[in-house]
Amino acid sequence: MRPISQLILPPRNLASCIACCLYRNTFGVDLRDEERLNYFPAAPLYVASVMLSGELHAADTLVPLQRLKRTPKTPRYLYSAPKAEPHISWSPGPIEGFTVAFYPDAWNTLGGGADGTPPESVRHALAQFEDTATDAAWTLFWAAMQQAWDTAQRQAGIEPWRGSSRIKAWTYHLLGRAAQSGTGKSLRSVQRRVRRWTGQDIQTLNFFSRIEDLHHLVAQDPNTPPAELAAEAGFADQSHMGRDLKRATGFSPVQLNQRILQDEAFWCYRLLGERF
Repeated sequence: MRPISQLILPPRNLASCIACCLYRNTFGVDLRDEERLNYFPAAPLYVASVMLSGELHAADTLVPLQRLKRTPKTPRYLYSAPKAEPHISWSPGPIEGFTVAFYPDAWNTLGGGADGTPPESVRHALAQFEDTATDAAWTLFWAAMQQAWDTAQRQAGIEPWRGSSRIKAWTYHLLGRAAQSGTGKSLRSVQRRVRRWTGQDIQTLNFFSRIEDLHHLVAQDPNTPPAELAAEAGFADQSHMGRDLKRATGFSPVQLNQRILQDEAFWCYRLLGERF
């Protein structure tokens, strides 16, 4: 028996607010300590995590397991700002929980803080989950978030966008929206608006878009030569690709591919690949 790991995409009308949800349940599965680790890449998204059952210890960077074991237990509800570095968590026993990833401009529009302080509407929606992630709880959560998102967009005067689970599509949308907003139409004005809405600059968002494109290409054909991958994903060369991938994940391309294929702790990377 294997752990249950699921990629959950939001309803269509919430795709401009929520990028995706990741669900994990390891009850009834015999795992070694190393298999109870959870590796996550750097990401430009705000996240709300709910620990339904079990205990979790987390660090904002990649640290050794023994050090991770000494970190304080995370609260039932954990809210985080975008992560510039890869990070890790570990559970001493079975767990059930999930993470909801929000686009930064949506988080801001809902009233969330740049430091990860959650909007009240998100707290309210997550309260629908008591002891487990039932279908009924998800239905109530989506309904509460839909109402909050519709209201926030209307009050902010934001035109609805069809949304996407892809960071690159979201970045293009932001640039288009920024170019049509306000009086200044210069590149600098557009960049300032994007930074105000997301707390991140265009260079950072383009970095994450390249990493996502690379993940997409590898998911399509794992045997593509590295030099070809680098060119198609928009990197200057193979060395540039290796540096950026290590910055986002903590691993070289070869190491990461091996861990994704063989290591239970890299379940998040496998789930994110399902978007493609």
